[in-house]
Amino acid sequence: MWWVKLIVIVLLLAALFSLGRALMALVKGEKGEGKSKTMRALAWRVGFSVAVFLFILLSMMMGWITPHDVNPKLRYGQPIEQQAPAE
Repeated sequence: MWWVKLIVIVLLLAALFSLGRALMALVKGEKGEGKSKTMRALAWRVGFSVAVFLFILLSMMMGWITPHDVNPKLRYGQPIEQQAPAE
């Protein structure tokens, strides 16, 4: 489903944007004001990252996305037959 990928990309871009805002607040900020803006922007970044993780888990549970096998020795749940090395 294309819309699941779109939501994940938008949330990741929002986290990246928030990280940039935190950097700008840290560079520009005065003593008292800059740190609170930095912390707020970093808190938003963490929130977006958690939202991505939870959305991916929800998508897998609802069947919108399916994980694929990362084990190269298994294919469709069955072991791949080993061939004898050529001599």
